[in-house]
Amino acid sequence: MEFGLLGPVEVRHTGRLLPSGSGRERLVLATLLVDAGRSIPAELLITRLWDTPPGTAKAQLHNLISGLRRRFRAADPALIETRPAGYVLRLGPHHLDLAEFRGLAGRGRAAAGAGDHTAAAALLDRALSLWRGPALADLAGAHADEIRETLHRERLAAAETKLDAALALGDFDTVLREVAPLVVENPYAERLYRRQMLRAAGAGRRAEALAVYRRAYRRLVDDIGVEPGPLLRNAERQILLGRPTGGTAATSAPPVPRQLPRPAALTGRDPLLDEVAGRLDGGASPVILLVGPGGIGKSGLALAAGHRLSPAFPDGQLYADLRGSQDDPADPYRVLERFLRALGVESAGMPRDPEERVTLYRSHLARGRMLVVLDDAADEAQVRPLLPGSGGVLVTSRRQLAALLNADRFAVPALRAEDAIRLLAGGVGDARAAVEPQAAAEIVRLCGGLPLAVCIVAARLALRPDTPLDELRERLAAERGRLDELAVGDLDVRATIALSCEALPADARRLFLRLGVLATADWPEWVAEVLLDAPPERARALLGRLTDVHLVESLGRDGTGQERYRLHELVAEFARERQAAEEPPAERDRALERLLTGWLALASEADELLGDPAGGLGVEVPAPPGSGARAMRAGVLDWFETERAGLVTAVGLAARTGLLGFAGALALSLSGFLGNRSYTDDWEATLHEAIACVRPLGPGPLLVQLLGGLYNCHLQRDEYDPLPAVAAEQLSVARRLGDRELEVRSLRNAGLAEVRVGRFGAAFDRLRQAVEAARDTGVAGSLLRDSLDSLAFAAWEAGDAATAVALLEEALAVDAAPAGSLRTAVLRYHYGLALIEAGRPADAERALTAALRTGQEVGDDLGTAYVEQALADADIRRGRWPEAAARLDRALAGHRKVGQPDGLAETLRAMGDLAAAEGRRAQAVAHLRQALDIWRRIGALPQVARASARLDRISAAAGDEAAALAYRREWRSILAGLDADDAALHLPPFLAG
Repeated sequence: MEFGLLGPVEVRHTGRLLPSGSGRERLVLATLLVDAGRSIPAELLITRLWDTPPGTAKAQLHNLISGLRRRFRAADPALIETRPAGYVLRLGPHHLDLAEFRGLAGRGRAAAGAGDHTAAAALLDRALSLWRGPALADLAGAHADEIRETLHRERLAAAETKLDAALALGDFDTVLREVAPLVVENPYAERLYRRQMLRAAGAGRRAEALAVYRRAYRRLVDDIGVEPGPLLRNAERQILLGRPTGGTAATSAPPVPRQLPRPAALTGRDPLLDEVAGRLDGGASPVILLVGPGGIGKSGLALAAGHRLSPAFPDGQLYADLRGSQDDPADPYRVLERFLRALGVESAGMPRDPEERVTLYRSHLARGRMLVVLDDAADEAQVRPLLPGSGGVLVTSRRQLAALLNADRFAVPALRAEDAIRLLAGGVGDARAAVEPQAAAEIVRLCGGLPLAVCIVAARLALRPDTPLDELRERLAAERGRLDELAVGDLDVRATIALSCEALPADARRLFLRLGVLATADWPEWVAEVLLDAPPERARALLGRLTDVHLVESLGRDGTGQERYRLHELVAEFARERQAAEEPPAERDRALERLLTGWLALASEADELLGDPAGGLGVEVPAPPGSGARAMRAGVLDWFETERAGLVTAVGLAARTGLLGFAGALALSLSGFLGNRSYTDDWEATLHEAIACVRPLGPGPLLVQLLGGLYNCHLQRDEYDPLPAVAAEQLSVARRLGDRELEVRSLRNAGLAEVRVGRFGAAFDRLRQAVEAARDTGVAGSLLRDSLDSLAFAAWEAGDAATAVALLEEALAVDAAPAGSLRTAVLRYHYGLALIEAGRPADAERALTAALRTGQEVGDDLGTAYVEQALADADIRRGRWPEAAARLDRALAGHRKVGQPDGLAETLRAMGDLAAAEGRRAQAVAHLRQALDIWRRIGALPQVARASARLDRISAAAGDEAAALAYRREWRSILAGLDADDAALHLPPFLAG
């Protein structure tokens, strides 16, 4: 027989169309065909047939199945089988158009991935030709709509892949013919508009390509209130620059994330895996929830299902460990940020507002068919923001999550006895298990069928090949005490782990219990050394002992060459309980202090190697632990990146355990790196946590330093409103201490805070005080340099370039920092800005080039982007427009990567200046308006005035007096409030008239 779902539901036999029955019969048939080969519960079929099932629903369903069997009996009397809980349709030798479509589409995608675009286009053309109209065209109802929507997303994905192949082949006629109806059917699919643009551009019709972008922009904004995403914007930019070609389709395709970790081999889970995968594959259940105790195998089952379903979700798979069973569950909005980055959203386009992140995430996932796997969910509130409006979702949790009303919930059961015995035999050997079958059966019963427990027992027995299984059975049966949330019958994982732990030597046991206090996902080898206060060789041997019995998992070497390890969450929980019960608090505190001292020693030295270290930590810092120090010194930035999560967690651990000084010192040592790499969420969180610890200790240098770090964090995030209050507290604490150097630092921050909010008079007052105080003989020379730099920056902001140049030349003269230090690079950057405004762009280029070299050498992405933009300003003043354009492209990419709004706005302002210099007034206005919007949003008044003044001049030159007048009123009003004159506008000569 030949079954058809890709159009009206139909059945043919020997070329003759068979009657397929009533609407309900056809719906039952379609549901069974979509999940062919898998058992469909009768209760599920009933809910698909009736919104409110009648009392006779089961009988009616039986009659419907009987009717289908009668119709197809002559062709295959065994087509539909009855199972204890439902029905299964065995496709066998019969043909299903959906199966053929998926097979051809999968082969076409594989051919495209291998670069064989001719074969891909042919295969996908055959796949798409199988469609006779809308899927299930003659069926109505919510369930039919769900299946239809799922299948149509698959059809769209295949059509898009075919269009990409055609573009790669230069077959623009095919793209023209086939993309237009797809756009009509899918008016919000940005990727289709992009293909239309590439087709037109590839055929040499640039204006037509840009017209497509404008239509897409209006449709998206007018209908659903969102602007085009980065993929479509980038296509427009490339076309404007004259760069796109037909062959770019494959290389610039949207990212297809494949984030699922490698699954472990499953034992005894095939029926459940089939059912879960079948529900998601057919679109019958868009959200699947796997619940059960820890160690039951939920994650392994979810990963196995996700990998099996890869062909059914061609647009990718997203994965997140939500850490719901840990003390610090993942913030769903931080998870959304990671997902959006994987989907191609750059930092500049990342919404700060949580609800906007949710909206953007769902919009992205609505454009294709994607699977989202959310592992170890804490509660419904954590999961809901991560649920897309389409595609498939797999959630695992220890909790029932009863409020997820639309999810299909599967309670993952313990392994059946025969499956658990197979798992045990896989660890100890089939022959050994066969010798003592009763003992093996009793062991797995006492383990409650939990895969984790069985694996741990198997590992322990494997290490002792001469131990009878019955001896371990007796010990399991006698064990008492349970992990509260993981009870299965009268035994649980705690008892099994305790058996492995009790067999350890005293020092291995001590190390194991202390590892339980770690709150980070994984850790390097030196952590074991300091927790145990043991030589590296001894710690390594003990870790090997723990790894052998599966109490600790070895993760291999990380990117810095360090061996890394982790504890399974259940094992870690057991270790924490035993550590709290067995080890005296004083010993625990000493171990924690050694651990935090190790982190602090490494972080403080790494901070020094980065340049411009924090200093003044307020605690004694010994030499860092050996293996960690070697990895850190071999590559500071790579080490910081690898250990960032552990370092951030260590700040919280110090705070929770009352080691307040360590919390503050560690946060301060991290401050430089987190700021340098623009990890501003971690930066702000660690500083707030540390300040809360240190503030109750009273005024001290560490508090001043931490407040200074928080000030810099707000500044980097373009959060200007909090700056005066933070600077005022810092200055107050410094003056109470009577520390002249700290007072100078605080005066600088107080003055610069006033600059940022546009109060130049107060700014000059604070900054002149800082310079006068810094000239005292008892103050470090670096503070005079920094104070002169800050006063110069304020003068530059106010438009007094001559004063700024003089102050910066004095600052450079007293600068004693190494030539390659970041602080000197910042000084040269400010000097370059002042020289540009002073009419000396060639001199500015020399200063800025030196600053750029330093930024690139130390990996300062944010600083590099700012300097590139300043160099572009110098090029514009010198009439070197192609060079300026190239620099601005790099600056724009850098600021988007880092996500710094002010830097992005400065680059857009410079792009507006370049366009105005070249006579491209419309583009100049567009760039300047974008910059103006950003500066208005962050409250940067001087910059708002500068953008408005430029728009005033350009609008007036274009004859738009009304717009010019509005902009003129705005910038004049701002300057009046700032007590500044027109020089503060920093207008280039060609706009200054």
